[in-house]
Parts: sequence; structure tokens; C-alpha cells
Amino acid sequence: MSASITLIGAFSSEYLEQFQTWLSDRQLTANVRVLSSEEDDISVAQWQIMSPVFDHNEIRADLLKLADHTGIDHILQTQWVDIHKAGVAVFDMDSTLIKAEVMDELAVEAGIGEQIAAVTASAMRGEIDFVESFVQRLALLDGLSSEVMDGVYQRIEPMEGIACLMKVLNHFGWHTAILSGGFTYFADRVKDAYKMSEVHANVLEIIDGKLTGKHLGDIVDGPRKQLLLENIVAQQQVDWSQTIACGDGANDLLMLNKAALGVALHAKPMVREQAPCPMNQLGLDGILYLLGMTSAEICEIND
Repeated sequence: MSASITLIGAFSSEYLEQFQTWLSDRQLTANVRVLSSEEDDISVAQWQIMSPVFDHNEIRADLLKLADHTGIDHILQTQWVDIHKAGVAVFDMDSTLIKAEVMDELAVEAGIGEQIAAVTASAMRGEIDFVESFVQRLALLDGLSSEVMDGVYQRIEPMEGIACLMKVLNHFGWHTAILSGGFTYFADRVKDAYKMSEVHANVLEIIDGKLTGKHLGDIVDGPRKQLLLENIVAQQQVDWSQTIACGDGANDLLMLNKAALGVALHAKPMVREQAPCPMNQLGLDGILYLLGMTSAEICEIND
């Protein structure tokens, strides 16, 4: 199987019929499966496209318009990933695995939260260079006590669905990695909490118990995330057809477009437009539906 379209959201059987007509009008032949259960808050249906040739870019653009209009995710996948076969899955951390931007949270502790948050948001939207903004924001944290970091981690909420997704990926033997423009102090703890395989993130320089406003080693920006993904795939000797990447910011686009399944989770508008699979209506567990799993199959592994 090659292409598929997955609908995620609050939709009725009537809407399914309307969407079937939408497909027919575009001469797309497809078979539909309902993946969600009746008791689920969100409905999920997936069409396997039988038509051998169609304009992927045109259909993806049309589906994004439908998603914006209806509030229902309409997600086109042009490659199929087999969840039952081990692969590599990489994730951004901030606003992807956790519901926070760590740099912003540290800035709150330094009393400059609003100042740094505005720059972070601009960088994630792709309006300014990530590396330049990273260096500038980090410099403002010079002198902040490293003792605040544990408290920051403790108050950060995990993204919905993270435990469910990681349990399934671990069940099927996937190699999971965090590729983060955030910091190793936080990423290492997320990795350990959800039994992930490895972390690549920025290292804070700390001297005499205080942040210096500087980092150690290479900055994990967009190009480095892509390179890290390529290196991990080579090290794990995995076929590219068995790769997943998930993130939300402009610095994630390269890895999202490199992987077989690139999911932009609750992403900024520019990222939604350029990423292969933008998803807004569920948390990280929504990825499992894109892999063709049913609610019953997901629950069986998570029980």
C-alpha cells in the first residue's frame, strides 16, 4: 500500500459520505476503515488510496484547506510505515514531547519570560534564524542559578499521548531518539521517563552553580537534526521506509520531510503548510492511527 488519507476529529457518518464524494470528484478510488471505537472522544477514519497516480502536492494543499475549514485533520501520507516492523522514530522535545519551551521557562525564572518567549515564538515560526536567536536568548540567562532547573522540569506537563505512543513503539522494538534544540538536562529526564533510546540536545555551560549564558558543543538546529536522523538510521541499519519524525517548529522541517512519516504536531502555520503530515486534533498517540492501528489494538498494548 502506498498513499492514504486519515481523518481525525469530531465528524459524523454524513461527513464521511461527503468526503467519499470529495474523493470521487477527484477520481480517487479508496477503501475506508474506521480506526476509532464508539467510546472514543475523537473519531478516526483512514482511506487507502487505490488510484496509482495523482498530484500529491495539489491534494495535500486541498486537504489542508479542508482541515482549516472543518477543524478536522485531513492527513495525506504518500508512504506507508509498518508499525509491526522495527524502525527509527525521532522527536523534537519542546512543544512536542512536552507542553513547554524550556528556554522560555528558564527565562521566567530569570524574570525575563515575556522578552524571551516572543523571540522563541518568532524562531519557531521561521521568521528569524534559529541559531542566532538561540545564542541571543541563552546569553540573557547568564547568572541564573542552575538550582532552578529541577523545579522547571517538575512543573512541565508531558504532551498528551506520549506514554501511549512510547509504550507501543517500545513494544515493537523501535529505536526512539530526542533531537532537541532544548537542553540535555531536560531531554535526558524525558528519555528516561519514557524508556527512549537516545538524546541529542544542547548542553548548558554551568560554572559555580550558575548558567554562563553559553552552550557547549554544536547547536542542535534544523540541519543538525536532519544529520542526526541520517546518522541514527545508518547506525541502526534501518530502511528509510521505516522512519518517523515528529516536531512542531520551523527547525524541524528538514527532518520531517526526510522521514517516511513526518508529523507536524500542533505546528505553527508555516510549518503546517510545509510539513508532510500536519496533525492538530490529537496528541502524540495520534501517530499510531497514522500507522493504521485501531483504538482496540492501541488499548491492548497499553493495558
